[in-house]
Amino acid sequence: MEYQPDVKQITGEGGVIVAVTPGSIAAAIGLKPGDVLVAVGGQRLRDVIDYRFAIAEERLELLVHSDNQEVVIEVEKDPDEDLGIEFSEPLFDRLRTCNNKCPFCFLTQMPRGFRKTLYLKDDDYRLSFLYGNFVTFTNLSEADWERIEQQRLSPLHISVHATDPFWRAVMLGKRDVPDVRAQIRRLGAMGIEVHTQIVACPGANDGEVLRQSIADLIALYPTVQSIAVVPVGLTKYRFDGKRPSSLKAAIQVHESPEWIDANWERQPLWEHSADQRPLPLIRATSSDGAVPLHDPALGFCSRLAAANDVPLRCYPPAEAAAVVDLVESFGARCRDELGMTFVYPSDEFYLLAGRPVPPADRYDGMPQYSNGVGMVRDFLDLWSRTRRRLPARLPRPTSLAIVCGTLVAGLMEHVVTRLNRIEGLSARVVPVTNVFFGPTVTVSGLLTAEDVVPALQASGCARALLPRVMFDYRGERTIDDWSPQRIAEAAGVPVALAADPEELVRYVRALAHDA
Repeated sequence: MEYQPDVKQITGEGGVIVAVTPGSIAAAIGLKPGDVLVAVGGQRLRDVIDYRFAIAEERLELLVHSDNQEVVIEVEKDPDEDLGIEFSEPLFDRLRTCNNKCPFCFLTQMPRGFRKTLYLKDDDYRLSFLYGNFVTFTNLSEADWERIEQQRLSPLHISVHATDPFWRAVMLGKRDVPDVRAQIRRLGAMGIEVHTQIVACPGANDGEVLRQSIADLIALYPTVQSIAVVPVGLTKYRFDGKRPSSLKAAIQVHESPEWIDANWERQPLWEHSADQRPLPLIRATSSDGAVPLHDPALGFCSRLAAANDVPLRCYPPAEAAAVVDLVESFGARCRDELGMTFVYPSDEFYLLAGRPVPPADRYDGMPQYSNGVGMVRDFLDLWSRTRRRLPARLPRPTSLAIVCGTLVAGLMEHVVTRLNRIEGLSARVVPVTNVFFGPTVTVSGLLTAEDVVPALQASGCARALLPRVMFDYRGERTIDDWSPQRIAEAAGVPVALAADPEELVRYVRALAHDA
């Protein structure tokens, strides 16, 4: 799961210290949780990146806010020695928010009532460097570019969606977007490497548009280090219960008054776009062949033309298989020419198409693992190794529910078959239909406690293992704000979290040693 910042902890005053390592330099000079590190050597710290660069010196001068006082502390240390402090958030100044209106934006597909941070449109290149979050590179200033070069912030992770200027504008929901190819070339000149992703929407940026995008990105190797193609995810919700049937309608959701937040960069509304500088005429391929999709004399909304009515929908198996075939054909070519697969369909595409996932060596070390590329293969291979450490029996009979989303239920059935060979253990897969977001949402990472609790109660199992991915970055709460403890109390069964087969096997082994 991508890192999700807690904006309440981003004060603009500096880095809030939440932990100090015992025996560290920070402990020796008296720093403590609650103190705020404001500056080092006269440089105000914008984030943990500035902090890491600033402390790479032998002599430091720290400006700290402590107990309502401002103090200066001098430190001598080895250049590569850390101070031993942990901050509440990696960003100290402010979160860079998103200025796009993507038709598939998940935030516009959520109901009201969740915690406010889940509705914040983050698009911060620093989180891309620190955590691998994908960003669009549409909100950078020249100072940002200079900083990326100066601090060598590599690699970065860019959401491309399409390299064709028109289709990228459509997929980002705005008319003026920088040429992502030129941006990547600029990063390459700085020595910055890039991992890219394309969120594919049926009938829009797949097919020939996807073919062009992949070819363009391959041509930017070695700056571009990998390409992931992932399917659009859609929930049953639209703003105020609406269900836009087209890309245009979904983009317009962002322009509803309730969705225009003071922290977001306000974009021109569709009805205002006709007065703006027109884009050059671009020809693109529609389902009927090559046709002009817009007229430079018209506003952006009108220029969408054929794209206007492209339905926003999920991939059926046959179309998912076509995407897999297209991407794999490029992967085969890249293995011949570059010595690596380079471009990968996400695991979800393979599961949707009913195709087996490739062997591990096709994933080149899995550079897009956190983007859902290679997770299934990694799970299968790790399960094959770790299942040998399962116990032969349990000291007392118990039943165990293995909770997951419906997409991976078949995969988990293989796990349960092996678990049920353990004497005294009765395991069963509990695939949870996502009633909350709708049946089109099948991944484990978007399960809510509201759906999991009744499924656990109906399972009749005495214990439950929940997928770690359904909780936040820290593993503390679900998307609907439930803790593991609260789920256990409501379901009436003890629960534990497992992120991978090793944690699953460790849990079962603990049951075997439970006297």
